[in-house]
Order: sequence, then C-alpha cells, then structure tokens
Amino acid sequence: MNITVLELTDDVVRMVIIGQGHTFLNALTNELLQDPVVDVATYLVEFQFSDPVLTVTTHDMANPVEAVKRACQRVSGACADLLTQLESAV
Repeated sequence: MNITVLELTDDVVRMVIIGQGHTFLNALTNELLQDPVVDVATYLVEFQFSDPVLTVTTHDMANPVEAVKRACQRVSGACADLLTQLESAV
C-alpha cells in the first residue's frame, strides 16, 4: 500500500491512500473515531476510480500520523483474530 501525504501539521494529516477503496477506508475511519485524541476522521473518493483522500484531525495537538498508525494496528489485530477464529472453526 502506498500513500502520498498532501498536508501534515501538528494536528492534521491529509493523505492519499493509493489503491484502496471504501472497504478499507470505512474500517480505518471507524477505528480512528474510537481514539479519544481524534477529532475528525473522514475520507473522500472524488471520482469512481480515484484514490481516496483520508483526513484526520486531532485534539490538543496530538500527532495525527500516530493516531493513524494505532488505528491500522487495531484493524490488523482484528483481522488476525478473525483468521485465528476461522482456522479454529474449520
């Protein structure tokens, strides 16, 4: 997965997540919004075949990139748990 950072300040990050769509971005923004330091987590797919732009803003100048990293780790952990459960069930 490749990203291009469009904007980065102390409390805002805007990045293009190349090659991803609604499935991953819905999971990621949902997980971001569970983080108490995150103020806004949203994404925009401007055209049907364009890459989504993720925007994250935080409270109290918390690092938005770190918030994205934590959310990605939680999504990854949830997927790993699901795989483990599926393997046990089969």
